[in-house]
Amino acid sequence: MKKFFTIFVLLCVCFAYTTATASAQGLTKLEHKNDATVGVYGINTATGQTYSHNADTRFAYASTFKAITSGLLLQQSSPEALNKTVTIKESDIVAYSPVTEQYVGKTMTLRQLISAAMLQSDNTASNIIMEQLGGLDQISSRLQALGDTTTNPQRYEPELNNYDPQSTADTSTPRATAHSLQQLLTTDAVAPQQRKFLQNLMFNNETGDSLIKKGVPDSYKVGDKSGQGTTYGTRNDVALIYPKHQTKPIVLVVFTKHQQQDAQPQDELVAQAARHAIHQLD
Repeated sequence: MKKFFTIFVLLCVCFAYTTATASAQGLTKLEHKNDATVGVYGINTATGQTYSHNADTRFAYASTFKAITSGLLLQQSSPEALNKTVTIKESDIVAYSPVTEQYVGKTMTLRQLISAAMLQSDNTASNIIMEQLGGLDQISSRLQALGDTTTNPQRYEPELNNYDPQSTADTSTPRATAHSLQQLLTTDAVAPQQRKFLQNLMFNNETGDSLIKKGVPDSYKVGDKSGQGTTYGTRNDVALIYPKHQTKPIVLVVFTKHQQQDAQPQDELVAQAARHAIHQLD
């Protein structure tokens, strides 16, 4: 009996190794086909299982960073503090601010600003959130307290979307981003009520339907925050995924970039990368 059990275990290990190898090869082929680099890191918080591909390669984080900064602001704010109001000035407004531009001369609560940043990817709301956190240096310090010494915030919106492969400014890695999101979205680093608020915003987001959500089974519950850069075809998505059969989520980060500066972002590249990853994580 012991011999048969040992054989069974070895067969399982071999199958898992073969499947993971096939997945890695599939992503490499995907990269070659699209002249792109794909970075993936996923954590199944129910099992501890991880999946990675170019997990320590730097990418522009673009608007996925709004999930991080929103989480950091929620970390330091009580539910009552989220009612604090901020006056929106004309000088605050930057490109792509569909919500805040309607509030010039008026006030918005921190709760409204977080919602605007997460649901409409409002850039002015994102900048105000970063200012409420004390600016870029304080954000770096807060990330380091979470164990993230990799992410390098250097600019505000919309300049942070201008990726330069010769610079680490406004870049992170899939691994660092996933671990920070895991802390902010699934642990007591953020109080339960505020954490639930951020999760619900991700689940109600509709801008990522063609990204990670497209790459996972329809029965899975997916919340995400997408991002798109202005150079090198940067297209990203970060997600909280609940497989139908488990109560703890998978945290998945997919970052993509291309070799050419004027390359176009590809949603399908993100979706296919997610499809490869989820098979290894659920």
